[in-house]
Amino acid sequence: MVSTLFLFPTEAEAAGLRHRRGDAAVAIVGAGMAEAAAGTVRALSEVHPCRAVLCGIAGTWDEALHAGDVVEVVEDSVVALPAAYRKSYVSPRRTALAAARAVTVNAVGEAEPSLREGAACGASVPLSPSLPVVEQMEGAAVAAVCEALGVEYIHIRAVSNRVGDERGAWRVAEAVEALGAAAAALCE
Repeated sequence: MVSTLFLFPTEAEAAGLRHRRGDAAVAIVGAGMAEAAAGTVRALSEVHPCRAVLCGIAGTWDEALHAGDVVEVVEDSVVALPAAYRKSYVSPRRTALAAARAVTVNAVGEAEPSLREGAACGASVPLSPSLPVVEQMEGAAVAAVCEALGVEYIHIRAVSNRVGDERGAWRVAEAVEALGAAAAALCE
């Protein structure tokens, strides 16, 4: 049985870990909520790990975060759902990485209007208002699958860009390298 299975939305995001730890158990689950949920179910049912670690890149509009920073997501929710149906997936801290909240979106920049209006993405559990926020497209879906299947879940993200930046300005290579180093540290 595999102790830890690392889940990545894309092969490109997995490159940093594969370069450092070719022996790590890695599954590519797909980008976006639907693909990530289906890919996670498939991977968990094939591998039966003790824990799953979702790793990927993310955008932020938070001034506390910069390209290459890696955070542990301790709360996540789907920002586009109406508040009555929005669930926050809260995870206990399991790493020494800085804690952050995440919003799972369908499209880049989708969360910004909600945050600007002070909606705080419908957080159901009070967290420190000083926690930075990242935007990504898979977290809440993968958290829901892991919760339903009783698999320990950790979620880490490396910042690649500011929300609203042109795609060409994203610092993906820097984020993937930082992500790979942080994921490799979780192998030990």
